[in-house]
Amino acid sequence: MSPVPRAKLLSRAILAGTSVYLAGQVVHTVLNTNRWPFCTFNMFAYHKRDQALQMRVRLFTDDGEAVGPTDPWSLLPLEFFRVVSVLERVFHAQDDAEVRDRFCRQALERLNRRGWRAWDEVKASFSAGPGRRFVAMELYFVEVDFRTCSPFDRTEVTSAELVHRYDPEGVVADQAEAPLWRFAEPLAEETGEGKKKEEAGHAA
Repeated sequence: MSPVPRAKLLSRAILAGTSVYLAGQVVHTVLNTNRWPFCTFNMFAYHKRDQALQMRVRLFTDDGEAVGPTDPWSLLPLEFFRVVSVLERVFHAQDDAEVRDRFCRQALERLNRRGWRAWDEVKASFSAGPGRRFVAMELYFVEVDFRTCSPFDRTEVTSAELVHRYDPEGVVADQAEAPLWRFAEPLAEETGEGKKKEEAGHAA
């Protein structure tokens, strides 16, 4: 009996590996579960770091009421991930205050003129409420630790930085300072400095 050629063995191994992966993907799709590298919708399967930089927005009405801090997805009638991409271009890729103010003004005008309903990946627009309009907004960059910050509380972060404030009518300045965030301690990394601190704590 002649030995199986190496190329044929390799092709069989690739076919077997692919079959196992597809079978695992089908199981996760049917059960609607996510376990990396498998995902309910495998086009979205990726590895996420324990910490990430995110955005939060706070809107103000003409009578001084504040909405947020919360996710900025409802600022524009776009898919939520496209909203994040637009905001990164405006508030992260460059620091032109005039461009940022123009974006804020047009976004608030769109919210005040006509809102929109949620559809598929598009989130419903922010609403100022009957007889009110949005006149100011703040955008923050926050850092979250997925191991310690609650995914249901958008004010729970490990750090927060005000990136831009648009307030042509001065309503934000009239607001009493209040704690906006619930700061959580990020878990220490299990390398380098984190290990040294842990060892020092045990020694004490």
